[in-house]
Amino acid sequence: MTYLLIVLVFAIIVSPMLWLRQTPRQKLVTAMRQQAARAGIHVRLVRPPDAREGEGRLEFVSYNLPWLPKTASLPLPRMEKWLLVRQTRRGDPSPWADWQWLGREANPAIHDAIAAAVQALPQSVSALEASAAGLSIYWQERGELADIESINSQLIALREAIRPSDSKQEKSIN
Repeated sequence: MTYLLIVLVFAIIVSPMLWLRQTPRQKLVTAMRQQAARAGIHVRLVRPPDAREGEGRLEFVSYNLPWLPKTASLPLPRMEKWLLVRQTRRGDPSPWADWQWLGREANPAIHDAIAAAVQALPQSVSALEASAAGLSIYWQERGELADIESINSQLIALREAIRPSDSKQEKSIN
């Protein structure tokens, strides 16, 4: 009886500590966000990309790759302010299946770069956006750690198509 009482007291003491352990999913999300931060990507919780004002909860995550400092925007219109959303009923049709323009459409000069990004991004990505803050993807982090490298390389390629950098500046950053 004494041993049973000791085991019960020990279980009561240890059980709250076990609740603090991360689940495998939480560990994966933490690792994904750390890898994104090391790559220079800013991570934040956001509403769904197609939510109207005051609608939706913070259930998506935005991975934002900022513009490189000292790179000038191109003089072409609609290069840095557009939103492309996957599988939404809102917006205007885009050249890519299951994707819609929400708001403004991107300049046709960068459609090839957008097409390459759209094809290479993980299927769980819900939106691709260019804004004053940089390039962003919206998703619910359903994927694997390797997806972060894919997202980073696609955002860098798209950033280079929109705001080309000098080779000198590129070397100084790396």
